[in-house]
Amino acid sequence: MKRAILFFFKYYFFWVCYFLLYKIIFLLFNFVHTVTLSWSDIFGAIWHGLRMDLSVAGYFTMLPGLLLSLTPFVKPEIIRKIIRVYTILVLIVVSMMGLADMILYPAWGSRLNAQILPYLTNLPEMFSSVNWWQILLFYGILTGIVGASIYCYHKLLHKNFFKKAVIKWIATPVLLILTAALILPIRSGISTSPLNFSSVYFSQSLYANHCAYNFFWSFCDATMHNELKSNPVKYMDEADCMLQLKGVDQLNQEQPPCFIKNKTGKPTNVIFVILESFSNKVIEPLGGLPNVTPRFNQLCKEGILCSSFYSTGNRSDKGLSSLIGVYPALIKASSILFYPNKMKSLYCLPTYFKEHNYDLSYHYGGDMNFFNKKMLLMQSGVQKIVSMDDFPMHLSHMQNWGVPDQYLYDRMFDDLKKMHEPFLSMVYNISSHEPFDVPSFTRIKGSSEKDKYCNSVAYADSCLGHFIDKLKKSPLWKNTLVVITSDHTSLQPGPTSLEEPATYKIPLLWIGGVIDTAFVANNISMQTDLSSTLVQQMGWKPKPSYFSKNIFGSKQYAFYYRNEGWGFLSPELGFFLNIESGKTHTFYGEKSADKVPLTKFAKAFTQHLHDDFLKR
Repeated sequence: MKRAILFFFKYYFFWVCYFLLYKIIFLLFNFVHTVTLSWSDIFGAIWHGLRMDLSVAGYFTMLPGLLLSLTPFVKPEIIRKIIRVYTILVLIVVSMMGLADMILYPAWGSRLNAQILPYLTNLPEMFSSVNWWQILLFYGILTGIVGASIYCYHKLLHKNFFKKAVIKWIATPVLLILTAALILPIRSGISTSPLNFSSVYFSQSLYANHCAYNFFWSFCDATMHNELKSNPVKYMDEADCMLQLKGVDQLNQEQPPCFIKNKTGKPTNVIFVILESFSNKVIEPLGGLPNVTPRFNQLCKEGILCSSFYSTGNRSDKGLSSLIGVYPALIKASSILFYPNKMKSLYCLPTYFKEHNYDLSYHYGGDMNFFNKKMLLMQSGVQKIVSMDDFPMHLSHMQNWGVPDQYLYDRMFDDLKKMHEPFLSMVYNISSHEPFDVPSFTRIKGSSEKDKYCNSVAYADSCLGHFIDKLKKSPLWKNTLVVITSDHTSLQPGPTSLEEPATYKIPLLWIGGVIDTAFVANNISMQTDLSSTLVQQMGWKPKPSYFSKNIFGSKQYAFYYRNEGWGFLSPELGFFLNIESGKTHTFYGEKSADKVPLTKFAKAFTQHLHDDFLKR
C-alpha cells in the first residue's frame, strides 16, 4: 500500500515541478519584459502562481489516482503502464500549448486563451505569423522538453517501482480518499470562492501577474468562458447607467469645423489606409523613434494629424470591428466579428458611402475569410474585394501572410484608375505583421524582435510613401481625401506595460488634395470616432450612436478593452480597471475634481457596451 500511496504523491509532485519549470522558461523567453520587473515581482510570480500550478497538477493526477485505487485487483505493473501512456500523451499536448503560449505572448500580450481558437480553424493563417525555421525550432524544442520530461518521469517513477509489491485491499479506499482530496488544490482551498485569475494577482504590473498564470489553466478557463453570455461588468442599475450616458448618442450630431475644401466641383473620393501594427512609438512627430517612418513623418506636415487617437483593442479583429464596423472591442469576447448573427446588426462605415452611390472597394494582401472580414465588408455594401487569391502565386506567397505591400499598393493604384467616381477604396497592408519577413529590404539592421519589427514598419512606410507619390501625380489627387490610421499597435518597440495608454496609441492622419490646412489635433478620441467624423466631414449626417462621436467635437474620451479589464482616457483622468483583481491603475488625474463623475461615466459606458452586445 505504501508503494501505491508514494506513487500517487510522486506523480503529483512531478506535474508541480513541470509547471514551475515552464514558468521559469516563460520568464526567460520574455526576457525583454522580465528585466523590467523587480526581484520581488519575479519571485512573486512564481510563488503566487503556484496556486494555479497546484490546481492543474491536481486535475492531471485525478485519473492516475483512480487507476491506482485498482492496484489491489489489477496487476500494479499494468496500472503503471497505463499511467505512463496517459502521461506521455498529456505531456505532448500540454508542452505544445506551453510553447505556443511563450511564442505568442510577445505579439499578443496575453497568456494562452480563446483568441487562438479562430486560428485553429484556419491553420495557414496561424502559421503565417512564424517562419519555417521557427516551426522547426518549435518541434525541436518540443521534442527536447517532452523527452526530458519523460526521462525525469522514469527516474521518479521507474519501471521497478511496483516490483514484488503486494497491495492490499485497504489501499483502495485510502487512494480514493486521496484522489477526492485533490479537490482542495484544484479549488485552491476550502473557501466558497473557487480558484480564479484574481487568486494569483499580486502586483501592479500586469506582466508580472501574467507570469503568475498557469498557461493550461488560463486556456481552459478562457475557452469555457469565451462566449459572452452575461455582462462581465455590472456597476449600476440600467436606469442610472442610461442617466450617466444621457446625450452621448447625440455627440456625433455636433457641427465642428469642416476641413474638406474640395474646389474641383467633383464629389470627394476617399482612400482609407489601415496600417498593420503601427503605433505612435515608431512615428517621430508623435513622440516615437526617429528615422523609422521618414515618409509618414513628412506626410504629417501636409495635413491634419491626430496625436491622441487610440485603438479600442490589441488585435486585428478588434481594429476592424472599430474602424469599419464602428463597434468597440469587448472584454472577454474579443470583438463582435466572431458573432455573425450580431454582426449583421451593425451600421458600418462603408454603408454611408454606399447610400451616397459611391463605388466601394477593399484591397488586402492576405486571406479575406479570416475574422469574418469578407462578411463584414459585403454586408456593408463592398462588392469589389481584392485579396491574395487575386495575385499570382509567386506574389501571394512571397510573405507568410501574403502579398508584400509594394505589390498590394501597385494593384490598388491600377484599380483606382478604373473605378467609377466618387469612390471609397480601403486598403489594409500586411508586411508589418509578425514575423516581419519583408522581401529584400533592410533599412534597420539587427536580428532582435524590435529591429525586425522596425524594419518591417520602415518597409511598409516606404511602400505607402511611393503609393502617395503616385496619387499626387495623378488627376485623382485634387478631389481625394486620404485617411491613414492603424488597426492596433505592437508591443514593439518596448517595453510598454500592457495596460498603459502608450500600448494603444495609434496614428490618424488626414491628407489629400481636398485638405488645404496642416495642424496637430490633440483631442482624445478612439477608432470608432473615425466613422462619425468622416461622415460629417463629407457633409452627411451620421446616425446617433453611443459608441462614435466627432473627433473635433466638444467631448473628449477614449476606451480600450482587454481580457483582464478596460482603460479610460480623458483630458482630466486616465486609468485602467482590472476586473479580475478589482484594482484600478490610475495614470493621471488622481486628485482631479472630475474623477468621481468621469469614473461613473466610464463605468456606465463600458456596462452599456456589453449590455448592447448581449441584446443584439
